Amino acid sequence: MISRVTNSHIASLIYRHTNANLLSMTRLQEQVSSSWRVNDYADDPQGVGLIQRYDSLLKENGQYARNIERARTMVQQTDTALLDLVDLLRDARELAQREVSGAASPETNRIGATAIAAIVQQVLGVVNQSVEGNSLFGGFRTDIASFVRVGSQVVYQGDLGVMGVQIGPHTNMPVNIPGSELVGTTAATLPGIGDLAPAITAATSLNDLAYGEGWDPGLVQWTGADGVQKQLDLSGAGTVGDVLALLNAAGLAASVAPDGTGLQVSDPAGGPLTFGDPAGGGTALSLGLVGSSADGTITGTDVRVSPQWSVALSSVPSLSASLPLGSLQVQVDGLTATVDLSGAVTLGDVRTLFEAAVTAAGLPPLTMELEGAALNISSASGTAFTINAMPGDDTAAALGVLGEGHPHRLFGVLDELQAAMQASDLDGMRRGLGELEALEEHLLRLETSLGGRETMLDWMEGLNAEHDIALSHNLSEIRDADLIQLTSDLKMAETTYQASLMVSSQLMQMSLFDFL
Repeated sequence: MISRVTNSHIASLIYRHTNANLLSMTRLQEQVSSSWRVNDYADDPQGVGLIQRYDSLLKENGQYARNIERARTMVQQTDTALLDLVDLLRDARELAQREVSGAASPETNRIGATAIAAIVQQVLGVVNQSVEGNSLFGGFRTDIASFVRVGSQVVYQGDLGVMGVQIGPHTNMPVNIPGSELVGTTAATLPGIGDLAPAITAATSLNDLAYGEGWDPGLVQWTGADGVQKQLDLSGAGTVGDVLALLNAAGLAASVAPDGTGLQVSDPAGGPLTFGDPAGGGTALSLGLVGSSADGTITGTDVRVSPQWSVALSSVPSLSASLPLGSLQVQVDGLTATVDLSGAVTLGDVRTLFEAAVTAAGLPPLTMELEGAALNISSASGTAFTINAMPGDDTAAALGVLGEGHPHRLFGVLDELQAAMQASDLDGMRRGLGELEALEEHLLRLETSLGGRETMLDWMEGLNAEHDIALSHNLSEIRDADLIQLTSDLKMAETTYQASLMVSSQLMQMSLFDFL
């Protein structure tokens, strides 16, 4: 049986196939013009979700980069201001040293007092600097001058606020120094320089790592000697031992680093080994395990915990060569006390024995406190004191408490020095000399901490740049088109469309004879 194909059916077929060819060509033209393989949800529904995720991460990374630049401006200007203050204090100290010499006279004392007054005005100018209209040393109160003179005294108007800036997914860094650090206190303080953080063990809580910053639970990834990228979820771990067990079970050789400051991971098959975070992650970074090694062993950065008074001295790596502890000597106002620390087992024992020995010797009370990973010693009375080493005994140096403790009063010492010069008070000038020297050391320690912040900014800037490259690469793999292949496909689609138009025109050329 012969059936007849109707004109309407032929027209419908021609329209449908020609339109499909047109749509295919149009889609390819859009991809060529945008250079993107995925331009809307219909192109790749799963890919659109990944593209949105990578776009979001790139925007976050861009914000971190802008934060780093603003933080760098604040840190560098603060650094410059502190160095300017140190120079001014040295000028004041040179004036005081000249005036306590035998060649000084009441007339030169008065000239020196005038010079000190000029230095005070210069110091006021330095500490009242601003960055982009915000007071440099005002803490959170950035809208007012940090220091003002009220009567005969310079008063700090700011607060104790320390501003933090997010410079990475899990890294917040302080960028300012509040003026309270410059005004100082009437208490005499000897800031310790020891590193008394205990070594990491398998029992160390992950929440205590990085001096209390904790860790970021999630995935880590690595590529070993076999060239295969692998991932592992560590979010169920609670201690360092848990992390090590999970990594070892995954085929790596993980342990605490020999020096006890961080973790170490190796590929039993040898190098190379690359260990880090998947895009958007921060777990490996928070564990200090980010990097590459040609020999297959990566030793992580320092992620130790903050020391507590209960910490055993034997668990502190920096004290290993000095145990058992010996003795140190304390001098206050010409009085001397010898402190025997040989019976100390914990840091708390060190504090108890030290404070008890000072009190028993009849010296003004001294207190010992933990500040970060160091011991600080203070005298609330403001009386200067000295911690000396005993002959052949490195106990004071090992604990990081060797040196002199002085009050740190920026404007107070300058005002008192000016008054002492005006009155030709040699004893007052000598007291000012000692405090000026201690204040210089205090400012230089602050400046050193800023140097550490600049190093951190440089490191995070490089890390963020690498992260940005990785994210951009991943985004490109999903979104960008292969222009060579796309050009070829477009040419073929154009040819197909033109052919469909020609065939359609031929099929639709009918006359009356076609119906006979």
